[in-house]
Amino acid sequence: MSKKVSIIVPVYNVEKYLERCIKSIVGQTYENTEIILVNDGSTDSSLQICKSYESDSRVIIVDKINGGLSDARNAGLNVATGDYVAFIDSDDFIKESMIEQMMIAINRDESDICVCDMEYLYDDGKINFASGGNFKLSSIKENPELIRINNSACNKLFKKEMFKDVKFPVGKYYEDLATIPILIYKANKVSKVNDAFYVYYQRSGSIAHTANKKIFEIYDAIDDCIQYVKQHGNEEIIIKELNHFYIIHGLDLTTLRIKDFDDKSLREEYLIENMNELQKRYPLWKKDSYYLQAGLKKKFIYSLLEKGKVRTVLKLYDK
Repeated sequence: MSKKVSIIVPVYNVEKYLERCIKSIVGQTYENTEIILVNDGSTDSSLQICKSYESDSRVIIVDKINGGLSDARNAGLNVATGDYVAFIDSDDFIKESMIEQMMIAINRDESDICVCDMEYLYDDGKINFASGGNFKLSSIKENPELIRINNSACNKLFKKEMFKDVKFPVGKYYEDLATIPILIYKANKVSKVNDAFYVYYQRSGSIAHTANKKIFEIYDAIDDCIQYVKQHGNEEIIIKELNHFYIIHGLDLTTLRIKDFDDKSLREEYLIENMNELQKRYPLWKKDSYYLQAGLKKKFIYSLLEKGKVRTVLKLYDK
């Protein structure tokens, strides 16, 4: 008999998109699944939409008070009985052969994780391709850089037993960054399917441009990954790869997010605080190879940020 896949869908006030998501899961060509719909305290008609699928014996509904995305995923893991598990966000959807093709790769390679590519779908119908990584079959031992592949939880299938000592951090931003590198680290083998099976819907009205101090929890996520590796092998080469996250996600990504804040009056304060966090968490950041290999423009911006000349940085970005 084929291995069972638990598909976990956290649901919170997504009545406009939920039907599309569930239909894409119910219609999968891989049949040995359980579909766990975790209603995370929705106040719209999302729960009623979930209940309309109760006649499908594969559907399990978990109705809980609101606890956020990580809490909902963990609640789904607590009731999951599958050999493998997938996470689908409720405003996204998947192509009909996603689970089947990824399970074919897992069975062929005897891997613990399978990764696929993604498509980013925008309100205007525009679609952008997003790679899940440039590899076929690999592992951390063979390729330490693998730990830095796309850290989304949603374009992957995981062996469920890998979550015995790993949970999504409740109440924290960047739950995927805090979790997925650890799972990649734990995996004996990671397979790649070169198809964009997962469609990530970019909703308008995103809170991404809203100032919030929780953006600095990106450093907690990186710290969590490094701490796990230190406690479960302490391989220097893996820690070195994870240190790159301080530049990639902390310095680069967070700077770009801050410069796009809708409230421009807060951008300077946040840029200064971000550099303080970087210095505190990774004092040797200027010796990191990602910093050393940066282009002249980036190095100039890094230098300005380090010196606290954030107003000049913002003027450069506004040009």
